[in-house]
Amino acid sequence: MTVDSVTHPTAQRGDALRPWLQEHRAKLALVGVILLIVVITSTRSPVFFTWGNLQNILVQVSVVGILALGTTLLMVSGGIDLSIGSGVSLCGVVMASLMALGWSPLSAVALAVVMATAIGASTGFLAAKSDNHPFVLTLGVLTLLQGLAFIVSIGPVTDIPASFIDIAYLKPLGIPVLIWIFAAVAVAVHVILRYTTLGRWLYAIGASESAARLAGIRVHVVKVTVYAISGLLVGVAAVLMTAQLSSAQPQMGMGLELAAIAAVAVGGTPLSGGRGDVLGTLLGVLLIGLIGNSLNLLSISSSWQYVLQGGVIIVAVLAQRKS
Repeated sequence: MTVDSVTHPTAQRGDALRPWLQEHRAKLALVGVILLIVVITSTRSPVFFTWGNLQNILVQVSVVGILALGTTLLMVSGGIDLSIGSGVSLCGVVMASLMALGWSPLSAVALAVVMATAIGASTGFLAAKSDNHPFVLTLGVLTLLQGLAFIVSIGPVTDIPASFIDIAYLKPLGIPVLIWIFAAVAVAVHVILRYTTLGRWLYAIGASESAARLAGIRVHVVKVTVYAISGLLVGVAAVLMTAQLSSAQPQMGMGLELAAIAAVAVGGTPLSGGRGDVLGTLLGVLLIGLIGNSLNLLSISSSWQYVLQGGVIIVAVLAQRKS
């Protein structure tokens, strides 16, 4: 046996590590960007590393995070929904208007969540029946829902019961309830993707819809189901955002779809589908939150947040090439 025929243990470890690095390079790059932002902001602002500010970041991203988790399910299956922000607006103003008319908070919340789920399922039905990418379809739904939000309420609805507003200020075990709900949704979506048949179907459809059909997967049913789940999370986000703002207005959800899609795309889920996970989305959400928080702490105009969000979407799409 020659020396050249023997593989050095270090080389073996390197060969084993290379596929892992290739698979997780997007997440590692994202972690590096997050650490860079943390270092820059913490050296310029002594407030950054306080417990109050860290909680504030998580509270601020909770609504976007919940929407991003629903978007993760959609994008893994090769779908997308641009109407989720308008859905938050419509469900929020309907719920707030009903409470202003005397409905109990529980009844108004239940109706808003059911309505959001129904809108999601309807969008999924239309997407399943269409041969085109759902991008344009959901853009139409976005416009429709936004128009309905303006029709239902031409201005802010502020006559909301204090018992409902108090939801946003609950702190079980000293942690805001919005963070608990965000964490619970993250765990639920992780379980769906990792341990359920539905999750396997979503990956299969995203990888190849025609192959999924040949394998016996009822693609239409799966699409309606995943859009309905995303719609359910839109309803949850609308409830939390309305309680957090102590009001509802027709424009309250504008831009949320951009932030959600940015978080998911930057987290490593390609727009073409077939790949993605909750961890990547959570890192993307954290990045979005850190950008906003850092701009505020450094007294930089919040308008730059949209510029940076758009930039990270472009970079993510360009970086996610299939090898």
